Amino acid sequence: MRSIWINCILNSIDHGYVKRVISRLKHWRGKGKQTVLNLSKYLFRFRDAVHYDKYRSMGLPIGSGEIESAHRYIPQKRLKIPGATWHPDTINPMQDYE
Repeated sequence: MRSIWINCILNSIDHGYVKRVISRLKHWRGKGKQTVLNLSKYLFRFRDAVHYDKYRSMGLPIGSGEIESAHRYIPQKRLKIPGATWHPDTINPMQDYE
């Protein structure tokens, strides 16, 4: 039963019904109430970042693995240059993809 409920929640989030899921979780009265409330707070905090169907349709990755992997190489490599000093007027800015 638990796995069915979790799959329903994940499927709803996956299809863009985050607000509806948050509302359901906030009103949860069953077992694990605090855990479910914590999940609702987490989803509320990141509600603008979980539109997975939209992101998939744009060809964007939805897992954090690619981002976590990239952060090890791109910013850290730039920030760990020996003897480097940083000033807004002299820094070579990173590409802006927006």
